[in-house]
Amino acid sequence: MNKKQPNNQKKSSPASGKGKEETKAKPLMRAEIRQAKMEEKAAQKAEREPRKKKGRIRILPIWLRLYIILTLIGASLFLGMMVGYGTIGGGDAFDVFNLETWYHIVDLMKGVED
Repeated sequence: MNKKQPNNQKKSSPASGKGKEETKAKPLMRAEIRQAKMEEKAAQKAEREPRKKKGRIRILPIWLRLYIILTLIGASLFLGMMVGYGTIGGGDAFDVFNLETWYHIVDLMKGVED
């Protein structure tokens, strides 16, 4: 089988060492590479036009968002108490809003009997 060499590789004779020296370029130092990249980025920034900052338009102001969140937390707390007392506790769901119910619950937790 005949193996063909790729076209991009040149044959160099081992006797002549000049072929490698002629194609060898001076190696760049890392600092030189970084400097070249920084110069390229600076040139690109100079070509661009500065962006205009757009002001953010908020549909709901922050104070209204906080009010909505606090209201939803409070509603979920009351709804959770009603569901817990009404279904798990077996009582009337609206009895959770009576102070006597809460006094009774605190007394049960402290171990005080009537």
